[in-house]
Amino acid sequence: MKAITQNHTAWLLGWCVLFWLGFSGAAQATAPRVAPRMFGEEKKADILQYRLEANNAAVAAEDKLLAELVTASFAAVEKAPQLDMQPARQLAKYALFNGEVAALIGSPQDFADKEKKRYRIIVFYLRGGKADGAEVALIFNKSHASGDELSKAFDAGLRKLIASGKYLELLETSHGKGTLPADYVDSLKRHHPDWK
Repeated sequence: MKAITQNHTAWLLGWCVLFWLGFSGAAQATAPRVAPRMFGEEKKADILQYRLEANNAAVAAEDKLLAELVTASFAAVEKAPQLDMQPARQLAKYALFNGEVAALIGSPQDFADKEKKRYRIIVFYLRGGKADGAEVALIFNKSHASGDELSKAFDAGLRKLIASGKYLELLETSHGKGTLPADYVDSLKRHHPDWK
């Protein structure tokens, strides 16, 4: 009788273990998946930015200035596209090429002449606050649904920002008052022959 009870207990314990394993496996199959939307509203970027050089304090300050110039230019025409930072240049260029974003803050020199035909390039900054500094532009994908609208808005907003003096104010806040060359704005305007 004792042997039968022990066998019965072992059999019952085995079934309980199997039941528990089956139940826990089923629970995993129906567990909710973690997604960005669970942590608030998910926002898709309209414009990407990437680091132009190795990460250091001076580059980080210039990256911040570039984002401020773009945001202020759009704000001048009451637009507020979503900006995001992409650490890798290649990934950012791929997102622009693939139509995942409308525009990219970057250097026109990063694009071959053949590639540039796909984009509208609006130069808005000369690196280091120098009149002869390397160009930084907002590069718009012409085939993106909002690319044309955003490029026109940015062009108009940048003009307003420069005309109001706010553009130079932002640069001097970043670079220091009196550090910009006197011909800085004229040098920038030379990149825009269509500006009057």
